[in-house]
This record gives sequence, C-alpha cells and structure tokens, in this order.
Amino acid sequence: MKLVVIAAPGVSTDIVVNWLVDTGFAPAAILIEPAQSRRALLRGRLRRLGLRAVLGQLAFMALVPPMLRRQSAKRRAEIIARHGLRPDPLPETALTRVASVNAPETASLLGDIAPDVVVLSGTRIVKPTTLAAAGCPVLNIHAGITPAYRGVHGGYWALWQGQSQEFGATLHLVDAGVDTGAVLAQCRPQPAPADNFTTYPLLQLAAALPALTACLEQLREGQPPHTPAARDAGPGCQWYHPTLGQYLAGWRRGVR
Repeated sequence: MKLVVIAAPGVSTDIVVNWLVDTGFAPAAILIEPAQSRRALLRGRLRRLGLRAVLGQLAFMALVPPMLRRQSAKRRAEIIARHGLRPDPLPETALTRVASVNAPETASLLGDIAPDVVVLSGTRIVKPTTLAAAGCPVLNIHAGITPAYRGVHGGYWALWQGQSQEFGATLHLVDAGVDTGAVLAQCRPQPAPADNFTTYPLLQLAAALPALTACLEQLREGQPPHTPAARDAGPGCQWYHPTLGQYLAGWRRGVR
C-alpha cells in the first residue's frame, strides 16, 4: 500500500511518521509544508473573533504554554515511554518540502505518486483541489471529539466545559470543512492530575495512533474504512486558543 504523509513540521509529525514506520506503514513520501505564519493566523482570527479576543489569546500564548512546558517535561517523558512513541527528528533526506498542502506542486506530486492513502499531520485546511488530486482516502487525527470540539485544543475545551467524558481524539476522513469529515474512530483517554494544556495533545495523539494503524490495516486488506454510526450531535463548534482570562477561569476550576 502506497502511503503519503502531508504535514507541518513539529514533534507531533515526528511521532506520527515514526509510528507509521515502526508499525509497518513506512510512507512512500513525506511532504512538509511550512508552519503557518503567526501574522496570517492572527489576521484570520481578527476577522472572526475581534481584537479583544485576539489580544487575550496573545497574552495567553506568551505567558502560559512556555511555563507549562517547563513544568511538564517529566510528564511528557512518561507519556512517550508508556505508549512507545518516538519523537526522533525526521531526517531531511526523507522529506519533500512544499509551499503548502494546497500548492499546485503538492497536487502535482500527489498525481505522480498516486497514493492509496494520505495521512495528514498539523496542516492547514485542505482545499478540494488537493483532495481531488489525492484521489484516495485522506485521514487525520484531530485532538478533540467531533463534531462538538472542532478546531484546536478540543480536549482542553471539553474539560473547560465540564465535559470530561468528551476529552479525546477523533480519527476521521478529511473533507473540505474544519474537522467535519466522517468519523472512523474516537478515543477517550483519561488525563492524569499532572496533565495540562501542553500535555493534553500528546495524550490524545498517543491514544489515537493505534486506531490509525487499525484503519490502515483495513485499507491494506482492501476493505473500506469503517465509519461507525454518528450520534445526532449537530454541527458542533469550532474552538480556538483560550484567552488569558478564559485560561485563568478554567484554572480556578482545576483545568490546567
């Protein structure tokens, strides 16, 4: 089975690709797009959320995650060891750099490779032209239970909303929406008291990777990926980074 990974650079991508290699699904190609610039990200959020919310998000990102990462090094190591994850950096020789997941060069490469399946990791929203060029199932692990927690940091927001039962990750087919594709599997690990905003995504990824392997096994055997019956949960909500005020409100309720 010919598998292609399209990803943004980062530790999560390193973990996903190394997991695929270690479980017998070594990618035929790894296409890496640049991380989205903070300026472009902020412009989009200003349009959607307004200046006050964006300033609150900037304050949160500048002050809270750096502190939590320093405090959580031991917990991250525990999750990595317990789940057999490998965050080893990918060798540059294994990567093909592209301008964007939606660039014409990416579509051209997909046409040349003709993959049987594509796995995404941390990319921008994929446009219909790229999905059409792939011509195969495109899979993504989303750090949240869809459709209720689309967007970013779904596990954190589930806890913040008092819905710990909705802390988890979703393996889904990718369509042109924001985390709206058909659900293939959902995993609901339980965070430990030592977990926080910076370790939740790692815990969610670790829980979902075996589901990804199981889905790829189905595809390799010529079976279409199984889509369980969806709950009638409506369109859900798209979430963003918390503002500093929102984080402090959750912190007072024990959500770190």
